[in-house]
Amino acid sequence: MRARIPREWREAYPPRQEPAYGVRMRGASAALAAIWGGTALATGVAVAYGIVGDKPWVEVAAAALLCLLPLTLGTLVARRTPGNATGLLLALAGLGQQLAFAPSDRSPGPFGGAWMLLYVPFAWLLLAVPEGHPESRRWAGVGWWLGGTVVAGNLLVAFAWAVPGAAATVDAALWVVLLPFMGLLIASVAAPIHRYRRADERDRLRLRWVFLTGSSLPLTLMLCWASYLVLGGPDLVVLGLLVMYLAIPAGVTIAMLRPNILDIDRAVVATMTAGVLSLAVLGILSVACAVVGAALIAWSPTAAIATTVGLTLAAALAYRGLRRLVDRAVYPERGRTLAALQQLAARVEAGQDRPESVEDVLRVALRDPGLRVAVAGHADGTLFTLDGTRIVPTALTAPVRSRGEVVGALVASDARVKRPGPDVAAAAAPFVEAARANAELASARSEVEASRERLARAGIEERRRLERDLHDGAQQRLVALGMRLRVLQRGAGADAATADAIDEAVAELGTAVAELRRLAHGVRPSALDDGLGAALAMLVRLAPDTIELEIHAPDVPDATSTTAYFVVSEAVTNALKHAEATRVRVAVHRAEEDLHVVVADDGRGGAGLRPTGGLTGISDRVAALGGTLTVTSPAGAGTRVEARLPCGS
Repeated sequence: MRARIPREWREAYPPRQEPAYGVRMRGASAALAAIWGGTALATGVAVAYGIVGDKPWVEVAAAALLCLLPLTLGTLVARRTPGNATGLLLALAGLGQQLAFAPSDRSPGPFGGAWMLLYVPFAWLLLAVPEGHPESRRWAGVGWWLGGTVVAGNLLVAFAWAVPGAAATVDAALWVVLLPFMGLLIASVAAPIHRYRRADERDRLRLRWVFLTGSSLPLTLMLCWASYLVLGGPDLVVLGLLVMYLAIPAGVTIAMLRPNILDIDRAVVATMTAGVLSLAVLGILSVACAVVGAALIAWSPTAAIATTVGLTLAAALAYRGLRRLVDRAVYPERGRTLAALQQLAARVEAGQDRPESVEDVLRVALRDPGLRVAVAGHADGTLFTLDGTRIVPTALTAPVRSRGEVVGALVASDARVKRPGPDVAAAAAPFVEAARANAELASARSEVEASRERLARAGIEERRRLERDLHDGAQQRLVALGMRLRVLQRGAGADAATADAIDEAVAELGTAVAELRRLAHGVRPSALDDGLGAALAMLVRLAPDTIELEIHAPDVPDATSTTAYFVVSEAVTNALKHAEATRVRVAVHRAEEDLHVVVADDGRGGAGLRPTGGLTGISDRVAALGGTLTVTSPAGAGTRVEARLPCGS
């Protein structure tokens, strides 16, 4: 008794889907070997007919070479895509070509229906590509019925050869088989079109390769049509068939292995445009031939040349405009993106937007929220996103070039299966180049600011060392020398002249000590040793009735506190000495990573940053630290000096 499997288990572990047409992985190698063996056998039969003299050797060699292409490419696809029957079906198309060519042209005998094998493998291929199996059971039924009609048709031909008296009945039965055969071929052509509507982006990209190379079939029919109109016979159709037998296997192989190798969208648009123009030219030529009542080759040389040149020029002139129309109809995404970039260019030129907005514009236009715009470094071409993150190029990276140089790239997200087209990359090039220049300028500016800050901090440290050396070195030595002279003056009992000379020397030493103290204070106020608050409090003592101090700045770095002290000192000195201010308000507050310093007075105003002056020196000192200084001083309305200094540790 068969055990029942719980429904939960069936949903969690669904049965494994086998490849269509009964192809299993373990049988792929055997199937390929059988296909190659059958092709070799059919080639041997064709060679035998050539030896007998029934087939030209040129045709035998051409057929052998033509069948090698789908055989080789099919084997490659089968090896590279295990579990997918597309490669086996492509190889089977090569076998079908050789089987159809192998019988004798004069007396095919029971193999007169082998011509059907030229079409069936390609029809099965259309039903299976790109997943390797039909989309549904209904489409699988098309494949089985198609194979059945081939078997029935060949059996009827073989029966007619074996029983010559039944030829009339067999001919009627063949029409019953051939009509469904033609209908099933048309249905197989519709299969990839139906699959395209429900496929994801990756399968759509593969199917576009199938459509592109499959267009060689209608183009071959149009070539046959043109051959009748121009030459009066189907001689040119051989060229179309040759292109078709080469293009379709190559297109299927690219679709399965390297669908991103070329910009397939541009190729499809160009092919469709050429097809529409060719159809229009053939229509006009058909009307002309019908009016004349003869093929073009029977016309007078002048009329034939004039007609050919006129139609060629008309097609060339209409190509560009028609291609734009086809491009908009088939790929509206490209036209939408180019229009969005044109609008961005207008906004950037008007100063309403920045080039860096190209990333957001492309994300919306291409409907790819994960798309990134990268710029190339000048040194080694390394790609960096607009926020400075380094990225490695992938298959979805479209290079952006300007004047032959790679200035950046458009990197599609992993959700996409193809990179942005070259038209989009070319249209985005001016914005990427501008963003690259802005990034380089910002990097250089930040390096300069960092260098200035390092120099400023080094200068502050050097001034602090100098102040310490003056205080602990020369100043102390001078004080000690003065004390020594006083001791000698008291103990030596010198005369009055010597005593006066010593007094003068001690006075000079006192003056030198005072000057050293002022010099050291100018280099770095010693009051800053007790913090910015203590130093500013000592500054307020210069005019306690005029200066109002409000300070909330704990834990300020030494370089920042020194710069803030000089800002306040210069602004207060200017207010008291030049602006005749009666009230000066000093406010120092720390907000996150910045120290905010404001000195406002009610003086006569008119102050500003001039080429020379104390405020200009203070502005340079603030800028060297990486801060900003603004001076607002309308005439008669007081002065406001505001500085923002970085104080992050």
